[in-house]
Amino acid sequence: MADKKILVADDDPHIRRLIAELLAAEGYQVLLAEDGEEAMELCRDERPDLVILDIIMPKMDGMEVCRRLRDETAAPIVFLTAKDDITDLVSGLAIGGDDYITKPFKGAELIARVKAALRRADMVRDPSEQEEYVSVGGLEIDRKRREISLDGRPVNLTQTEFDLLWLLASHRGTVFSRKDIVKALWGYEDPGISRTIDTHIARLRKKIERDSSNPEFIKTVTGVGYKFF
Repeated sequence: MADKKILVADDDPHIRRLIAELLAAEGYQVLLAEDGEEAMELCRDERPDLVILDIIMPKMDGMEVCRRLRDETAAPIVFLTAKDDITDLVSGLAIGGDDYITKPFKGAELIARVKAALRRADMVRDPSEQEEYVSVGGLEIDRKRREISLDGRPVNLTQTEFDLLWLLASHRGTVFSRKDIVKALWGYEDPGISRTIDTHIARLRKKIERDSSNPEFIKTVTGVGYKFF
């Protein structure tokens, strides 16, 4: 893990120091930022493998940092929030965040979520992975290259949006509940994340459906979940 570089952005020096010690003990390289602007600068200069962002920071909050980073990197983003607030979770995960941790947190939980996010990213980048491809109705999905197009036009998705689309498209006709989706993508069950799945689906439909109000690819199964048609 020594080659993995993680950026921690939080305006609380105690929190920064605590997280840095936890990550360093696992062999990660750690970069520290005390505000959003410094986080952006370090991301551009150092290209970290994962970013941990506090939602509330001076100069630029974590939400805005996430929005800007999603135009520049696909590295996993894990939010830190001091509030067990579903609004924060929905907003943060919907704009491109991959996971969240609520303060106060246990060290073991933070490390587990960091490792899970990095595992997902490594699976995506693994060049030995057999090429997998889905083509239906003008929608082309290349899992190995992480490329998507609709009617020949490229579609840009976040890591979570791509993983969600691939999960459904590669199991065409299978109905997934929200809990099923969370377990498949994050590797553990979490009610907070489960409640954001509808938001992810809505954003995904806006990007891949010709008419998001009348979707042809991702169908809602009332009272159950979603399936790829």
